[in-house]
Amino acid sequence: MCNKPCKTCPWRRSSKVGGEDIPRFDISLMRGLASTVPPRGSDEDGFYQIMACHGSSERNRKSCIGYVAAVGYSNIHVRLLASRGELDLPAIDAETKDIELYKDFYTMLDDYEAYHDRL
Repeated sequence: MCNKPCKTCPWRRSSKVGGEDIPRFDISLMRGLASTVPPRGSDEDGFYQIMACHGSSERNRKSCIGYVAAVGYSNIHVRLLASRGELDLPAIDAETKDIELYKDFYTMLDDYEAYHDRL
């Protein structure tokens, strides 16, 4: 089980904004990922979809570790996976403590959209 975000994870501040280094990146798909987090301005816990890792396949989807580390605790589905041993939240916290991640989805999305608006 991987407990660290991919090197090109969009949640990493070190990834190229705009998605140039992210395989199959599409800004319109990123916008659709708002369904994986509370509405803008809210920190409400809820049953949200879990963001899939861009490196996983359609047939074998894996949770995005950057997402889990940054905002996954607000997702009850993430906490359920952890309670069943399918996500190791303490290990993810340990592996990501020195990685600078976006603090929330909308800050990340705003950066990526601003890049694409300049194109």
